[in-house]
Amino acid sequence: MLQRNCDEDSQLGAGSSSSSKVQRVGKACARDALAAALHEACAQAGVSPRQIVRTCAGITGSARSEIAEVMRDLVISIVGGQVEIVGDVDIAFEDSFGTEPGVIVIAGTGSIAYGRNAKGETARVGGWGYPVSDEGSGQWIGAEAVRATLRSQDAGQTTELLQELIEKIGATDFQNFIVRLNANPAVDFATLFPVVLSASEKGNAVATEILRRAGGELAGMAGIVIERLFKKQPVSVATHGGVIASSAVVRGSFGKEITGRCPQSALLDREVDPARGALERARREFKATSA
Repeated sequence: MLQRNCDEDSQLGAGSSSSSKVQRVGKACARDALAAALHEACAQAGVSPRQIVRTCAGITGSARSEIAEVMRDLVISIVGGQVEIVGDVDIAFEDSFGTEPGVIVIAGTGSIAYGRNAKGETARVGGWGYPVSDEGSGQWIGAEAVRATLRSQDAGQTTELLQELIEKIGATDFQNFIVRLNANPAVDFATLFPVVLSASEKGNAVATEILRRAGGELAGMAGIVIERLFKKQPVSVATHGGVIASSAVVRGSFGKEITGRCPQSALLDREVDPARGALERARREFKATSA
């Protein structure tokens, strides 16, 4: 929750909780998580959730109408006023560009590229979920590291990176590692991203190459959006997410690849705050509907 005073944003309250991804945790747990975060934020701000006049919530997976409807019902059961459910990429884009054209690439656990041009036309690439999509994401990087180290193991080379991955997953040895990789529920490969990042920073060539490829994958996604919406027109490109923020290798590879593929693009060097984007969108839509 934010409040704008003159030209400054001051945070009135913030709340956090466990996952509210309804596809994974179910409606009851999702509502409990949302309620916990909202009540915590409202308590800090000194307001009741029912006093809220407009809410914009960026929810992963809300491009699916059934998910958006479920999440909207859950939020409405907690807060007052008007409620809008959009994708998490929408509020990140809002903070980056507002109502202006541009392209944003997000790479965290998953990945997606999204853009809007001056005509209001939009396009997205990726974000369909791992393993069928989300190239260049934390999930993808972790899985690629496992593949690379298993190939080395098959060649009779037990690498330090493999040992670190085994420890991170909590396996007792290589055989237990394989069992865990094939278990149900599946391993969250995104949890292996920090291992790959650390190995790269220590000079591991395999880890560095995986991160370089991740940057290239993300640039390829952005390039498709740019070519669909902007052709040869100048366009600004914003980035967000832990993978890009954490890895200089990913950032460098992404910048080199996108500049080579789309020389008309300009990378924005600014921090993206999706919560701030949600606030701006909620404020703008509230004014529009109240006019």
